Amino acid sequence: MSLVTISDSKLKTKKLTSFLPVNDLFTKDLIVSYYTSTGESLSPEALRVKIARLKSKGIIISVSRGLYRLNDKKQFEPQLNPSIIRIDGKIKKSFPFLNYMIWKTDWLNNFSRLQLYRTITVIEVEAGSEDAVFGMVKESYPSKTYLNPTENDWRNYMSDRTDSIVIKTMVSESPKEVRHHIRIARLEKILVDIYFDRLWQIVFKSELINIFHTACSEYAVNFSTLLSYAARRGRGKREEIWEFIKSMEVLDITTIKMIEN
Repeated sequence: MSLVTISDSKLKTKKLTSFLPVNDLFTKDLIVSYYTSTGESLSPEALRVKIARLKSKGIIISVSRGLYRLNDKKQFEPQLNPSIIRIDGKIKKSFPFLNYMIWKTDWLNNFSRLQLYRTITVIEVEAGSEDAVFGMVKESYPSKTYLNPTENDWRNYMSDRTDSIVIKTMVSESPKEVRHHIRIARLEKILVDIYFDRLWQIVFKSELINIFHTACSEYAVNFSTLLSYAARRGRGKREEIWEFIKSMEVLDITTIKMIEN
C-alpha cells in the first residue's frame, strides 16, 4: 500500500470521526448521513459492510442493537496461553463438530483489585456432550478436571487447587467469538455468568462489583448482547442484571435511556 493511500485513509477516518459525536451515542442513520454528505449512496448491504469495517478497525463500537459510539473504550482481548491452545487442539481433534467455547477465570484479573491466585480453565459444551468431553480431558489432566461442579465441590475439592479445569453445560446461543482460531466466551457472557452462577459467585466473592464496575466503565461492552443472553438464563434475569448495572452509576443517562428504548 502506498503512502498516498495510507494518508487518504487516515484523512477519511478523521473526517468521519469529526462528523460523529464524541461523547454521545448515534444510530446508523447518522453514519448514512455522513456518507451521503460525501456524495456516496449506500445500499443496506454496503452500509452493513461499512459498519463492520469501522468496528473491526476499532473506530466505532456497538453499545446496543443499532446503537454505536466512537471507541473510547478498551477492547476485551484475553491472552490465549499455551495451555488453552493445547486443550483446544485436543477438543478439535476428538470432537471436530462440537459446539463449545473456552474461557479462563484469570482473564478477569485486570478487572479486579485483588488478583485471583486460582486459575480455572472453563470449557463449555453443548448439552449431551459433557460426559464425552469430560472423559477425554480427564485422560490428560486426571487430578484437576471437574464436570459441572457445585459450590460444595468447590469448597471440598477445588478451592485448594491453583489450577483446575471445569467442563460445564453451555447455555444455548451463548455469546462467543473466534480469536486465533479458538472459540472463546465474549466478555458479555462471562459477566452474566459470574453474576448468576453460584459457583462463580463463590469464586469471585467480593470482587464481583469491582469486575462489573471496571468492565462497564472502561471496556467496550455490548449491553444488547449482555441483556439478551441474561434473558436466556431465565425469567427476570435480564431485568435483575440491568438494575444491578445501573445501580453502579457508571453509565450516563443518555446511554441508559437509548438502551431501554
